[in-house]
Amino acid sequence: MMHGNTIAVLLSTYNGERFIVEQLHSLERQSYRQFDLHIRDDGSSDATLQLIQKFKQQTDMTLMVHQAVNVGAMKSFEILLQTAVDSGKYKYFMFCDQDDIWFKNKIEHSYRKILAMKEQYGSSTPLLVYTDMKVVDIEGVELGASFWNYFRLNPKKNRCHDLAMQCNITGCTMMLNRQLALSALPFHNKSTMHDHWIGLVASSLGVVDFIDEATLAYRQHDSNVSGGAPKFNASYVLTKALKYFNEDEFDAVLGRQIDQVEGFLEHCKAKGLGECTQELKAISKLRSSSLLHRMRLIMRYRLFKHGFIRNIGLFFWLIKMSGKVQ
Repeated sequence: MMHGNTIAVLLSTYNGERFIVEQLHSLERQSYRQFDLHIRDDGSSDATLQLIQKFKQQTDMTLMVHQAVNVGAMKSFEILLQTAVDSGKYKYFMFCDQDDIWFKNKIEHSYRKILAMKEQYGSSTPLLVYTDMKVVDIEGVELGASFWNYFRLNPKKNRCHDLAMQCNITGCTMMLNRQLALSALPFHNKSTMHDHWIGLVASSLGVVDFIDEATLAYRQHDSNVSGGAPKFNASYVLTKALKYFNEDEFDAVLGRQIDQVEGFLEHCKAKGLGECTQELKAISKLRSSSLLHRMRLIMRYRLFKHGFIRNIGLFFWLIKMSGKVQ
């Protein structure tokens, strides 16, 4: 039986001394305070841990700090999630980045939404809710009121094959239930990032929904450990176009997505999670198909990215993939 706080907020830190205190205070100001904060420091060499320990002595929040060796952001979040699940205490989980600022009602609004989803679909269904974000610079000055608008992303494109082709769900906006955590763990070694993986699992095996509201300030700077990307504009498009001649860019545009889907199919089979969709199976075949068959798969299953310009780029990469068949 679960007692006490049933929400675990999972914060991974790494050399975050510049921003961590502001983020911790934003958690302390939450309107809904029935949560435990688990912090795993991923081998920081700066004052991050000392600042966290000082904050711990001054706050009334329930806070657990784990000092560990560096394993990278995705693995660090996986360890945090696995540890929280194994404790048997929590029903809901949220990921937290060290350099963002959570708005006062973030936890409350997400919790209210996922409880409504639970009433509709049941607690045995994997559930995921996510939100928009305000984009700010290193000093906290607003760059965009909506992350989705800033990066030209459509939050309604959240079916499994949509998220497999291009994920529009950011980990720091998520709340997931225990059933989704159990279905997603352990992360496959072909997963691209914790939020991409969990979004794919949720959309394939459960129910995904979003809140059309910014619930945090998402800081963009040169030292982002996870996330972080330039604004989608003409300069961004030109930069990506020039990278067409860089062989390594294939993995960033399409290769890692195909690998992750292949990993997800293996994951479902190993865990007995049921039959995967035809769309995901089609994505897994893109690398080994002829150009003509590849185009047929894309059109038949609507395997597109977000927006006209991105899909023009996708088709150029599909053509170039002819040299990638293995």
